[in-house]
Amino acid sequence: MRERFKNGYVKLGVTLFAAGAALIVVSEMVTHFDGLREDIDRVNTILSPFIFGLVMAYLLCPVYNAVVRRLYKLTCGRWKTKKGALKFCRVVATIISLVVLIGVVGGLFAMVLPETIRSIIGLVQVMPDRLNDLINWAETTFTAEKYPEAAEAFESLVAKTRDNFVEWTQTEFLPKLGIYMTQISQGVIVTLKTVLNILIGIIICVYFLNSKELFKAQTKKIISATMNKERSDAVFEFAYFTNKTFGGFINGKLIDSAIIGVLCFILMSVLNLPYTILVSTIIGVTNIIPFFGPFIGAIPSAIIICLESPLQAIYFLIMVLVLQQFDGNILGPKILGGTTGLASFWVMFAIIVGGGLFGFLGMVLGVPVFAVVYYYFRKFINRRLAKKNLPTSTIEYEDFNKYDINRKDVL
Repeated sequence: MRERFKNGYVKLGVTLFAAGAALIVVSEMVTHFDGLREDIDRVNTILSPFIFGLVMAYLLCPVYNAVVRRLYKLTCGRWKTKKGALKFCRVVATIISLVVLIGVVGGLFAMVLPETIRSIIGLVQVMPDRLNDLINWAETTFTAEKYPEAAEAFESLVAKTRDNFVEWTQTEFLPKLGIYMTQISQGVIVTLKTVLNILIGIIICVYFLNSKELFKAQTKKIISATMNKERSDAVFEFAYFTNKTFGGFINGKLIDSAIIGVLCFILMSVLNLPYTILVSTIIGVTNIIPFFGPFIGAIPSAIIICLESPLQAIYFLIMVLVLQQFDGNILGPKILGGTTGLASFWVMFAIIVGGGLFGFLGMVLGVPVFAVVYYYFRKFINRRLAKKNLPTSTIEYEDFNKYDINRKDVL
């Protein structure tokens, strides 16, 4: 059989067949793209409890492992068998992990939700007065005597906005009120399904935490049985590096964002800025996004504060700038270290591409995904260079001749 595949015509035939099959599959996917997307959405809906469970288990793994490791050292000598001690440690670690999960999520909701509701109500109450103040300021500033053209344009804009709002209410909102109510009902149903999926996900999380060693062993068994030692070792190394990169980045970013959120709350309380908890939550959550996160959170927060006081909004922007510098130059490097190994340009590239393709999740996970791709691409290039007896260090390929500078003098 192997001798047949050494024949050039057989290789060409197999290659053409594989290429044709791939083209047919791609053509069918493009032709039935809408149906394929619906099927993917249906599969995602079915698997959502497992996705929730695996994500929760992955985030809780450090807590679970630390409890098992420390508790086993204390109890292994007090049980009849070490197996019994390990089971006891697993049970305790599971309980503590769930308590941490419920405590963090419940604590956030308990702190943030009431204040968020009060902030939103306050914004709704303040908004009309602020709009009236803006209109009165514009009417007194751009008077017909001083600026006749500006006054006329402003009055025309106000009248047009009012007419458009009335027209939208009569032609769009009221006729489609039933559709909106149906959408609200569907949203409530989706919310209930999401809550149910999360509850099922917690059960799956418990199973995964206590069975992850078994799943890992089964996976290694399958890979070792189907691949030679060199390829299986490469797969294991890839899995280890990917887990190290993702785990270090995600856990580090969560800790970093939590610290930034707390610091933002403290600084806003000291400066007596409004909407402290709401804005601190926005800053902490958006800080999970590398590079652009502080700016994404600062803009809407500054607008919210500006409705209360424009001067306080300026203070807030200065505070966020200082906080971002502290995070980018001191706190972030201390916590994250070199978990990604990417330069700032590639971090920005990964965030933009990931966000453009997959939204918020892509902005968060784009950096570790690109870090893994970058690492193995660099490894491949260095291996090819080594085979050709060429230097693998990038510094060796830098050229400063266009500046009339000797490279050795600046490196």
